[in-house]
This record gives sequence, C-alpha cells and structure tokens, in this order.
Amino acid sequence: MPELASRWLSNEERGLGQAHRASRARWAVAVDEGRVRCARCGWPIVPGQPWDLGHVDGTGRQVESGPEHRHAADCPEGGNRATRGRPQWQRREWKTLVAEPGPEREGIPADDGRWRVPWLEGLLEVPGDATWPRFMTVPHPRAVGSLGDEFAAFAAGRSGHALRWWQRLVATRLLEVDAAGELVWEWLVLSTARQLGKSWLLRELCLWRIHEGERFGEPQDVVHTGKDVAICREVQRPARLWATQRDGFKVREVNGQEQIERLADGSRWMVRAKHSVSGLSASMAVVDEAWAVKPSAVDDYLYPTMVAKSQPQMLLVSTAHRLATVLVLNRRAQALQGLEVGDGDLILEWSSPQEAELDDVDGWRAASPHWTPRRERLVAKQLEAAKAGEAQDPDEPDPEASFRCQWLNQWPRKLTSADAKTEPLLPPGLWADLAGKVTTDAPVVVAIEDDYGKGAAVGAVAPVGDGRFEVDGWACDGWESAIASVKRLAIFREVREVHIGASLEHEVPRDWSLPPAQLVGMAEARTGLAVFRDLANSGLLVHDDTVELDQALLAAQVRETTSGLEVATAPRHLVKAVVFALQAAHRPARLYAVR
Repeated sequence: MPELASRWLSNEERGLGQAHRASRARWAVAVDEGRVRCARCGWPIVPGQPWDLGHVDGTGRQVESGPEHRHAADCPEGGNRATRGRPQWQRREWKTLVAEPGPEREGIPADDGRWRVPWLEGLLEVPGDATWPRFMTVPHPRAVGSLGDEFAAFAAGRSGHALRWWQRLVATRLLEVDAAGELVWEWLVLSTARQLGKSWLLRELCLWRIHEGERFGEPQDVVHTGKDVAICREVQRPARLWATQRDGFKVREVNGQEQIERLADGSRWMVRAKHSVSGLSASMAVVDEAWAVKPSAVDDYLYPTMVAKSQPQMLLVSTAHRLATVLVLNRRAQALQGLEVGDGDLILEWSSPQEAELDDVDGWRAASPHWTPRRERLVAKQLEAAKAGEAQDPDEPDPEASFRCQWLNQWPRKLTSADAKTEPLLPPGLWADLAGKVTTDAPVVVAIEDDYGKGAAVGAVAPVGDGRFEVDGWACDGWESAIASVKRLAIFREVREVHIGASLEHEVPRDWSLPPAQLVGMAEARTGLAVFRDLANSGLLVHDDTVELDQALLAAQVRETTSGLEVATAPRHLVKAVVFALQAAHRPARLYAVR
C-alpha cells in the first residue's frame, strides 16, 4: 500500500488500537460542537466535516496527535500549503488551537429522582458538615448495586477511622456493579479543592484493590503515577509503614520504585513515574495531580497496560489548575456531556461556579465536600494571602488564579499555550545540590551518542552502593575520539555495558574490544529522561567535576510529545548519552524487602 494513501485511512482500516479510538472519542465531543481547529492549519473543523486524529505512517502507527482535516481538499487553506513557512514546532502546537469550552452547565441536585437507587439510599441525606457534589454522573444503566459498603468496612477496619460522607459517596459510585457483580465504570474523574482527604481515599482504594485478587480472579496490580513521583510516594508512605509491621507483605523502597506486595497472591501497589509504566499490567491505574500530566502519558503508556486485565479502572484525581493539560480538561468535558446518560466516564466534582466572588463562603463550600469552622478559617487565611500578592502554588505565580484553582477548584475555561512550551529538565539549582565526592570502584555503564556527524558525547554511570548513581559525561570531537576515551576509562574501571546511538550502528569496528555494543534510540531517550528527572528529584544522583555536563544540564530544556519527553535544546547528544547510560545502570536495581 503506498505510504501517501495510507496516511488518511480510517481507524478500522489502519488497525489502530483502543487507546487511539478512545482519544478520538474524547475529541469528537468538541468537534461536534464546532469548538476544534485543525492542528495543521488552524481553521475550524466544521461539524460533519471529515477529520482524523493526527498523522499516521505507512504501518498504521500513530506518530503525531491532534485533530486535522482528513484530506487536503477539506482544508480551507489547501492542506499542506497551510503549513509552509512555519517552523516545525509551530506546526505541531495543536494544543493551543483546540477545545474552547462552552458555557458552564448545571449539575444534578441531591433531590433528583435519579439518585433514588438502593445503594445510594444511605447517602442521600447530606450531613451538615458536607456538600453535595456540583457535578456527578447519574448511576450507570447497568448498575444494580455497589461494593461501597464492603470497601468502607475494609477502610475503617484497617485504619481505625470511618470514611467521611463524601469519601463513602465517591467509593460507592466508583464501585457500582452490574448483575454479574462486575464493576461498571472504567474511568473516574475526581476533583475537589485542596486538603480534604483525597490522599486518604486513594490510599484506602489502592490497598483494598490489592486485597481483592480472589474477587477479580487474578492478582491485582495497582499502578500509581502522577505529576511527579514524590507526590505519589507521599500518598503511599503511611501504607508502607503499615505493611512493614505486618506479616504477609513485602515492601520495596528504592530508586523511586516504591511498592507494596501482598504475598498471598502477588498483588502489588506500585509507584512509578508517568513515563515508566511500560511493560506493567494495571488492574487499577491512579493518576494523581493529573492536571500536570499530558495525554500521551495516559493514552500511550498507562491505558494500554489495562487492556488484558479483568474489570480495570482508571482514576484521574486532581485539583484544578490554570495550566492544566488537555488530559483532564477533555475527559472532564466529555464526562460533563454524559452527566445524565451514565454510560461514559464517571465524574464527581466539587467546585465553585465561575461567577462566584472570591470572598463568597457559599462558593468555598461548593468546592469543599467536607466543611468545618477550621477549614473556613484556613480558606479565609489563604484569601488574605492572595490579596496581599502571595501565591501558594509554585507553578502558578498569579495569586488570584492560584486561589481560584486551589480553594475554589475552578478549572480553566480554555486551554493555554503552556502545553506546547518547553521546560527545564531539572529545577534550577538541583544539579548543583547533587554535587559531591564519591569513591566507588563499581563497574560502569557507558553510552555514546553522535551529534549528527559534528561530534560525539560519552555518558558514564555507576552505582555508588547506597542507592545513588554516580553520573559523568563529556563531549568528544567525534566517534573515534569517543571510543578512545572509553578505552582509556576501561583501563581504570571495569566497563559493564556499552550502549551506542542507533545511528552509529555501522561505525562499530570489527576489532571492537569493549563489551558488545547495544543499540539505543528515541524510545530509550524518552524513558531515560523520565528516569533521570525522577532520580535527580529523589536525591539519588551524584556527580563531581563534570563541567561540560553541568553546562549541558543547565541549558537542557525538554518538551512533552505524544510519546514522552524529548530534549529540545543543544547539546542533545551529551544529555542523551548520560540518560542512556543511567537508564541501563538503573534497570537491574536490586529488590529490597522489608518485613
């Protein structure tokens, strides 16, 4: 089949997977309302007009994402001609062109008859310290009951504390079951203001799920990811302490891969970076602080891990943020469209209406499912700080916007250009803080990357022995000088592995005296960047006298793509060489069991 003809085939003709179809379904809502512009030319896609989701190569593999006119003839500016003269990054800046939301809709009040189902009877009388959700999907049409009471009993028995009313409501809705006793919801979008007990609820849900292997007929694997590993780790931390004090559990606490395993059947609750979930299989996937997670992390990495599991569920949990990616915004928009239908995504959201004044206490309560005098004082204090020009969110410098998102849980009405921007690989000052003297003779992993024939770079990484990794990297004039420097290194240190960029495959000489060269490429770079960032943030990297690498990392900017992170600034080859080596050195990390 000619490649040109295959670029615009239908999903079925391409044989694209379930994740791609799910992405198309989410965009379809906004397309049908005329709220989407073509990712290539910027012109509106008229409802009923043919469109597709990004470019596809000759094998049917999705290589770029974003709604587009399906044929050049459909494009008001003439298809490819519309992008001539634009830089490549601008052609792909599709997230800034799409899905401006329509007017805010109304929710479904507590006295609506659709809530009169047996499993919700005990929750329809809202306590005085609670608030009915502003948005909640009606019961699923196949639902005949819920496992909510069983879950609440488990959580109270384990922790010694009964769940709050709103937590029981969320769990009861999430765990609705059909006549066969199987879960009916695959996706949950949960959103509330800050400091209300979301972490407590997530912790109990994850622990409950790994105790239910017999119910679901297989060991349960819970994959917990989110904005960064530190947030997920903090949610899991009390559970790890609990598990270490009991027989029947194995706890792993190393290298940003914390895990609780239930030995009875091998069920696990795993914390992973958002681009480090490939190869896992998830019975339940949790995305925490999902506002900062790009769609690719879920559609391309996380969602496919659920396909082979029985009754899998995906939980997107987040407080609002002005710089939210399209992941939550589009899922939220889709769920709100199906609020009265009940067979799409389940949404439970507590939020203040957009027109609410900052000092409106009723608006504060609308965003807070649990309300106390202490919380009222807390929110009032945060408002005073915002009026004084203090922003509580380090990712949001605008004090008023910070207050509206953090405490009123007001999601943005349209997308910002933040999604298309680059960001530093590491926070300012972090790499300097990781400097230190290291003495180790452990075998070293080496990687070599080319700079398009203009030079080369070497990355070298070795485990220190205390969970950290020593990192070094340097630039070379070319391939031959890079090889020579690695051979000199091998005189003083054992070289365990050598990885080279795929473009250098034909440069390997016949008299290669180093360990067999292993090829690495774009896939390893994307996952390696995530590993590098997470280990650095966890304080598990150390370096000494690395001037060239210091300069490269200081300037290193990364960009989120549909497949993961990519280096957006030079010198790419030095950064990539280091992350190649680190990923390989980190892969065989030891398992530490704590009983």
